[in-house]
Amino acid sequence: MNEHKSGVGTDIKINVHMDPIGGYHMKDVDFIATVYSNTTMKEVVIDKSSARAVDDDNYIIIVDTALIGSGRYYLKFCAYIPDADMPSGIRKEVETVDTDITITADRRIIIGR
Repeated sequence: MNEHKSGVGTDIKINVHMDPIGGYHMKDVDFIATVYSNTTMKEVVIDKSSARAVDDDNYIIIVDTALIGSGRYYLKFCAYIPDADMPSGIRKEVETVDTDITITADRRIIIGR
């Protein structure tokens, strides 16, 4: 566990990763990353244009914790993959992960608990 004393309002950086799907890398597809807390029911939505590319399969997103507040943070990742079998030509792939970040009621940020 790594505990930081930063409070709500801190900008946190989250690395978003996607393994290639159907030969497409993260750089090849559109995506939306939603960071949220089940405690506050607030979320921040970040699209690809607002993320910073690290390499073909990793992007960094920045989240202002003041917009979400306290609670356990989760990331819902939606990638839009080209797929000729779909009527629209695009298939949505959705994955939700625990970020391992918790902001407690006393406004500490805890990573890895």
